[in-house]
Amino acid sequence: MTDAAGSGGRASKAELVYRQLRGEIEVGTLGPGSPLGELAVVARTGASRTPVREALQRLAADGLVELAPRQGARVSRVSLRSVRDLYDLRLVLEPEAMRQAARSAVADPDLRAALTGLRGDLTDVGRRSAGAARSERFYELADRFDWTVVAATANEHLRRTLTELRPHTARLRNLSHGDPRRIEGSVAEHLRMCDALLDGDADEAAAACAEHLQHGMRAIVDTLARGTVGGLLDELDLPVGDPARSAPGQ
Repeated sequence: MTDAAGSGGRASKAELVYRQLRGEIEVGTLGPGSPLGELAVVARTGASRTPVREALQRLAADGLVELAPRQGARVSRVSLRSVRDLYDLRLVLEPEAMRQAARSAVADPDLRAALTGLRGDLTDVGRRSAGAARSERFYELADRFDWTVVAATANEHLRRTLTELRPHTARLRNLSHGDPRRIEGSVAEHLRMCDALLDGDADEAAAACAEHLQHGMRAIVDTLARGTVGGLLDELDLPVGDPARSAPGQ
């Protein structure tokens, strides 16, 4: 009985540490390449070493943390190949999710109400002056929009796959908005996607999503090229004709 209770308590603490670290990685508090030594994480979370170790192993399995022998743990670094691979996958999955969400919005009043509310909030953000408060509010709304679309996706397997990708897409969002001007463009793109969903226009929703993703990838590459983000794993080896460099302007 005591062993079971101890095991359950440890599992709960490991889960809390996992959630805290994953959240900090997603929002960029822990950026690519940030060290995650056990003792430092113990101090950061207030947990003991065993649940910290379990949480780090779980994050490593998610691809969010690297565990190197004799070097300890660190937040997974960003490689241009991983960025390209992730966006290639998103360009396959997310426009289809938008198509399904657009069809769902036609007959779902709760979904329409949620999208209408998001549209109003996004419009408000677009009118605010640039600054940390606007950026934080936009990230919150963009996250709500993404989860709204995921929930409205009819295909169970697509919905599950998008959910599993969320930590990776969320942390790249911080890189894609390294330039404050990118938020202005992204607000406009989210408004276009909201309108397409509310109109039930599956083709327009998919096209708006694809354009948004192309702009996001271009912004990430530009951010990395400026060298303003640490934790870059490979060289800037995109060829001149790469779609990420030739995507339409933001």
